[in-house]
Amino acid sequence: MTQSVELARTRQAVAILRIVLGIIILVTWWDNLNQQPNSLYSAEGLQGLFNWLFDPNGNGSTLSWYKALMDATILRVPGLFATFQMVTELLMGIGLLAGGLTRFFGLAAIFFFFNLYLAYFGGHEWIWTYVLLTTSALVVTLAYAGRAWGVDQFIFQSRGKPPINILW
Repeated sequence: MTQSVELARTRQAVAILRIVLGIIILVTWWDNLNQQPNSLYSAEGLQGLFNWLFDPNGNGSTLSWYKALMDATILRVPGLFATFQMVTELLMGIGLLAGGLTRFFGLAAIFFFFNLYLAYFGGHEWIWTYVLLTTSALVVTLAYAGRAWGVDQFIFQSRGKPPINILW
């Protein structure tokens, strides 16, 4: 097997991982959007999530420095952040699913999943899910996963290397 065939197969394998991550994010986005009575993309829903995360009778997360950081940043403007989160997750899921600006959205996914890891750390949830998701996003980002079965493949073929290497 030639080196170019091996590279193509590797990119296709990682593209499968990229597509799965996109589906996971979009399914979760849809689920979060339709939470009742308060969507996680509302100020009340976001505050409720963080209250549950750090409540000993809820998830019981133990990173007090992370809770202090969330209280000092996100929870000062929960409505604004909830809207930002809703739009970001949607774009991230579509970008990964379609393979468009994959490196950019892969970096966003790394940040997103790692923050979930920190938010759930020490609690009752199995945090290794977030380790696997973070690692998968890292592989997708490093392997240029949009250059197989993705929009990035067409952008790369028509424009070549991006001006900023985190784009495609």
